[in-house]
Amino acid sequence: LSVSNLWIVLSGSPIYGESVGLFVALLFSWVLGFGATLAEPALATLAITVEKLSKGRLSKMQVVLSVALGVGTGTALGLFKIVMQLPLLPMLIVGYVLAVILTIPAGEVLVNVAWDSAGVTTGPVTVPLVISLGLGLGRALDATDGFGILSLASVCPIVSVLAIGLICEKRKGNEDRNEFELVSTGSLKHSRSIDGMPDDNL
Repeated sequence: LSVSNLWIVLSGSPIYGESVGLFVALLFSWVLGFGATLAEPALATLAITVEKLSKGRLSKMQVVLSVALGVGTGTALGLFKIVMQLPLLPMLIVGYVLAVILTIPAGEVLVNVAWDSAGVTTGPVTVPLVISLGLGLGRALDATDGFGILSLASVCPIVSVLAIGLICEKRKGNEDRNEFELVSTGSLKHSRSIDGMPDDNL
């Protein structure tokens, strides 16, 4: 299926209106980026290594899905940028500023994984599909700039991995804290019961 056929969707054809057609095209590009990332062999290797080095704190599934989510979102943003003929530089600046902000509170392992995950967009599966999507769509729409999808698909995985990693770390920290409080309370009750003091005094 030629990517240039997306013009049928975006031109307000009888099949779809302009808004619905744009939504369908964005959804298609998101699924394309997401699926291509899942097929990247380098990402699977990276995820397995990260799971071993982090001792399970970052699971293989978590790494793969967070990177795929970022690439899919970046691909959809790139398509939106081409359709609306938006400038690329402001979008990249916002993405990298957000990535730097999320890097500050993140741990070393998460930071290394997040910034290395951008390299998945240079893989043998993602690059041909994403570049073909940008060039085909740009030609169909007579856009002056059909590039930018790959660069947006590179910065978005950094943001997604950092954001999801920070959320999981915070949730894990809360669970560990609750478990520690439960164990501490149980130990205190046990020690008081040994001393002959009733648990109701707690």
